[in-house]
Amino acid sequence: LFDNISSDRLEITMIRMTGPDLDYVDNRLLSLQLVKNGMTRAIMFDRYGQVQQPYDMLYKKNVLALRGSFRPVTMVIVDMLRTSYRIFKRDEDYDKENTISLCEMTLSNLLQEGELDEQDFLDRVDILNGMGQNVMVSNFREYYMLVQYFAQFKIKKLRIIIGIPTLMNFFEKKYYTSLRGGVLEAMGKFFIDNMKLYVYPTISSVSIDNPTKGEELITSKNLLLADDVNDLYQFLMKNRMIIDITDAKKECLWINSQVVIKIIKEGIPGWERMVPKYIEKEIKRKKLFGYEGK
Repeated sequence: LFDNISSDRLEITMIRMTGPDLDYVDNRLLSLQLVKNGMTRAIMFDRYGQVQQPYDMLYKKNVLALRGSFRPVTMVIVDMLRTSYRIFKRDEDYDKENTISLCEMTLSNLLQEGELDEQDFLDRVDILNGMGQNVMVSNFREYYMLVQYFAQFKIKKLRIIIGIPTLMNFFEKKYYTSLRGGVLEAMGKFFIDNMKLYVYPTISSVSIDNPTKGEELITSKNLLLADDVNDLYQFLMKNRMIIDITDAKKECLWINSQVVIKIIKEGIPGWERMVPKYIEKEIKRKKLFGYEGK
C-alpha cells in the first residue's frame, strides 16, 4: 500500500492501490489526500498521469519548474514553458534525457471556495498531461521551501520560472516574518548554487479590446522595488541568478487567466483566442471551468 516512507521523518511519499477489484480507485486522488492531510509535502505524476516516487523522477536531474493554478492553461503559460526551456537547452551540459520539466500546483491553488474540488483537480492534471507535462502538487507556500525540497534529491541544475507580478511579491518582506533572517534568509535558502530564476515579462497595463496599444514592457531590469531590498535584488541580477526571458510573445502578455475564467463562466465569446487550440477543445468537450456552451 505505501511505496515509500522517508527516513528523516514519517512521510508517505506515494500511495498506490492496484488489483482487479480496485479499478475504480484513482491513485491520483489517494495521493492528493496525503498532501491534504499533512502526511507528505509533495506528490508527483509523470506525463502519463501515473503516480511516481519524487525520488525516481528528480534524483540528479536538471529540473525546470513552473508554479501556477493552470486554471486554465493560457497562451502565456505555454509561452513561459517554451521560452524558458529554450534558455535551459543552451546550458553547456544540457542533456535532454536527464532533464525534466514540470508544472507545480500548491494545495492552496487547488482549493475553490475553501473546499477541494477533486474533479477540478483531475481535469487540470489531465490537461497538463495532455500537453506532455509532468505534474507536482505540494504544500509549499513559499518558493524557498520548494527549492529546499528539490535540493534533497541532489538536483544538478534547478530553474524556476516566474512572472513579473509574482517576482514583485517575492521580495515583499511581509512574507518572511517567520524567518529570523527575514527576506535575506529566504533569498539564501532560495538561491542555492545550482538555482536560477527565469523571469517572464509583463506589460504595464492590459486591455482586451486593444492589447497592442503601446504598453510599457516590464522586465527584471526595469522592475521597481522598495529601496530596502533593491540592493539585494541588484546583487542577484549582477550575478546572473535572475535571468530575463527575452523572446516572449509580446502579443500574448495581456492575457490574464482570471479574466479567461470569468468570461468562460459568463459565456462571453473571445476566450478561445486566449488559450491553445487543444485547451479550447478540452474545455468545450468536458465542459470545464464553468463552460456551458455547445
